[in-house]
Amino acid sequence: MPPYGEPDWSAPGATATPAPPAGMENVNHGVANQAPSKDRSKLWQNLISVLLMGLSSAMVALGVLTMLDNLSGPQDFAEYFIAIYLIFFATLLFFYELMWWCTIVPMNRLIRKNFGFIYKVRGKALYMIVIACLCIGIDSNILGKNNWLKWVAGIGWMATGIFIVFATFAAPTVFANYNSPTAGFPGSDPVEQLNETV
Repeated sequence: MPPYGEPDWSAPGATATPAPPAGMENVNHGVANQAPSKDRSKLWQNLISVLLMGLSSAMVALGVLTMLDNLSGPQDFAEYFIAIYLIFFATLLFFYELMWWCTIVPMNRLIRKNFGFIYKVRGKALYMIVIACLCIGIDSNILGKNNWLKWVAGIGWMATGIFIVFATFAAPTVFANYNSPTAGFPGSDPVEQLNETV
């Protein structure tokens, strides 16, 4: 015989756990019947994508206005280069986000080949922070009454970039199922894969 007596499982009906008090047998403590939490990561990704498309449009408008306002006053050629960069970088991000909704194969190949860093969440966020600095660097005297657009676009890009970087560390489940566009690359099309196996 073991020194501590017989274990609970050896005798049917015997248990060391006391019976619950009368009237407490059917109380639900909420542990076993909790509803599973909904996965809202796709919703967050969609909202961020729409926000980025709007911010990209604001930055393109800022670049165009900078060029037009620079024509009307004393011309500063450095501002033309900044405006061209703003338009280019904002268009690049806009088309990347557009491909997230409907993929354009030739454009996807071109962007992924030359700007592959924006296909990762943190790479895209750091890209946004750097471009926001470029946006805020536009001379306020050239923009005149349109100076507010510089701050809206610049702070919007900076804040969104910082938020995305913060979210990847604080709430990694938001981007856990993030899939960048892969159309046009080997192995990305299920029909193509089926044709290769046949």
